[in-house]
Amino acid sequence: MRFDNLSQDRIKTRHTLVARHLAWHTPISRRRFLGAGVGASVIGGALGTGLLRPMSALAAPGIGNVLPIPSTLEFFGEEIHVQAPPFTGPNTDPSTVWNFQGASGIAFMTTSVTRTNRKTGEQQVLPSLMNHMTFMQGIYIGRDGHVREGTFSLV
Repeated sequence: MRFDNLSQDRIKTRHTLVARHLAWHTPISRRRFLGAGVGASVIGGALGTGLLRPMSALAAPGIGNVLPIPSTLEFFGEEIHVQAPPFTGPNTDPSTVWNFQGASGIAFMTTSVTRTNRKTGEQQVLPSLMNHMTFMQGIYIGRDGHVREGTFSLV
């Protein structure tokens, strides 16, 4: 490669690229590596014990748990708080949150997955029937009576 015909702008760009490369590929000392690991552990421990809280946890008073819809479907003796429009009627609401106002949608998908054994190369096709996916985005009234905004998805 010839460098005798480079302009000043290209020389600055080359120096910038070299500096970026050296910043990412310089060796790190054991002391710096251990210091970063200890620092990450301290921050993780503080977050885990609740000493440091994310700002969203301090946002509003109350617990904000949602109320499930009272109507249910029964599968294998277990009551599930969901309304599935093909099964519960064409005009039923697919949201699973009581006192909810917003957009919601539901999908039932039948797919398959191919499992491959890495050692032998043997492939096996496994069916996945009637997967239920629901999304909801809007406002709701929580157990504590506060109006909240939320996005939910059930897979």
